[in-house]
Parts: sequence; structure tokens; C-alpha cells
Amino acid sequence: MSRSQIACAIDASTTTIVRVKSTGAASFCMTMCRTLNTGLEAMSGPKGKKAAMKLCSMLREWKDEPVAVSYSPAEILTLPAWFPASATRDSRDRLCRIEAGYFLKNIEQWSWHVMSMTKTPDHPVGLERQMLMFYPAEPSRSLEKELKQGHTVGMSGLHIEPVASLSAGTTEPFSVLELEERYAAYYVSVNGIIGYFRYWPVKNGHERDYFAISELTSSPGNGAPVWITGTAADAPSLQRIRRETARTVEPLGMPPRVTSTKDAGTGKSMTSMVRAVSTALMALS
Repeated sequence: MSRSQIACAIDASTTTIVRVKSTGAASFCMTMCRTLNTGLEAMSGPKGKKAAMKLCSMLREWKDEPVAVSYSPAEILTLPAWFPASATRDSRDRLCRIEAGYFLKNIEQWSWHVMSMTKTPDHPVGLERQMLMFYPAEPSRSLEKELKQGHTVGMSGLHIEPVASLSAGTTEPFSVLELEERYAAYYVSVNGIIGYFRYWPVKNGHERDYFAISELTSSPGNGAPVWITGTAADAPSLQRIRRETARTVEPLGMPPRVTSTKDAGTGKSMTSMVRAVSTALMALS
């Protein structure tokens, strides 16, 4: 039975909305892609409610369909952790709150995304490896409150896990290098789950390139290509990284199993489209 999913990928300045339909066991079609020139910065400002309502208004056309949301804030805070394998969702939330209390002030001003990671060779019995990713609670909390007035919001969080989930159903490493204005990240997933994850705040392009080159020359990859993405992943950076490393580095594009209709439209950037589509796919899985 065919299902459809609306997904919104929201970064600092734009929001990309897609509608994706399942067309088979592992095939999908994007039937709509639109971009709003409003993002987290506008939604956090004095006219934040107006910006959020603009998105809600656009989604009224698909009022009976579920919505998934992924956020791409300028920076996040990361913390590796081990949780009991038997922990419920509520228990994990309480554990995150405890962890946050050790290094964050005003916990209520933060949200967190709990990302499961693959087992390590010395994996403790009865525990699961997690990466806790903290980001500002606003404007996401207020936006979701507005969205829930007319939609079922089934999934929300950061974009990193949805992008990594593009490797679901595969046994080959899927290596992603993200370059943003204020951070760089590198992660490797297999079958949709990240096993290797690094995140670094950066002050400028030199620090960003240094991180990228250092990671690609020292981290695992098994000869697999590296897919580069992000708002700062421009052509000069790509050329420098290719020149300084022995890795095959290519821009991350739409997953092969996703087609699009002729009138679907396109996003402002491939990065935003991939984040929105991957969010929809993860929600449909």
C-alpha cells in the first residue's frame, strides 16, 4: 500500500518542504519540493510566530498527511553516552536530562536528539552506545506546537541521523562529510546506523578544511567514497580536500531509490533537498 510523507528540513535561513510517496518495497517518488526563505533565525526573532505560521499555511494543502521535521542549527553540543539496553523512551529522556545537567545551564532551554550507534568490540553487556546531541529548544518547540494544531508530527530532531539512515539496507560504509559555517562533522554508517562520529566547532574556513583533511587521512573508510554536503561545501573546499587526501570525495546527491515527478520542483540547494528527503524516508521506514 502506497504511503506519503511530508518532511520539512529547516536550517538557519531556509525551510525546504518535500512530499515523498512510497512506490514499492524500496522505491520512492518525490512529488513536491518547495522552499521558504525563512528558517531558524527568523523563527527565533520578534516575528517568529509569523514565520512559523507561514510554514503552517503552506502545509494546509496536505492537512491529512503526517509531518516530519529535521533541524540544522548553526551549532550543536555532542556527548557520547551509554544507556541501559532496556531503557524506555521516557527513561532515556530522564537520562538525557541528567547528563545535560552536568554541563548545561537552564536545561529547559535545550532539546536533545538521542542517536543510537553500532556496537564496539569492547561493548559492555546490557548497555547501548548513544550519541546525545543538544540544540536550542526554541524555535523548534514553538514551531511543533503550531504544526500539531493541524498535523500529526511523527518525527522531529536533527538532520544527521536521517542523512546517515540513507545507508539502510546496505553493508558498505556510507561516509558523509558535513561542512557548515560554524562546524564540521564526519560520520560513517552501515545499514542506517552510525559507527563512527566526529563533530568539531570551527571559526573559519581554514579550521573547517583542516578538520576535513585530518579526518579523511586518519579515520576508517575502507576505500569507500566520501559524500560531502553542507552549506559551506563549496567547489574550492572540495578541490582542496581531494588534493590533500587519497579519498574519493563526491557531492552528496539524491538517493538513487528516489525519483521525482516532472512538476515536483527543486530546493534552494542539494543539501537542503537531501536533508528533507532523508527525513521523509526515515519517517516512512
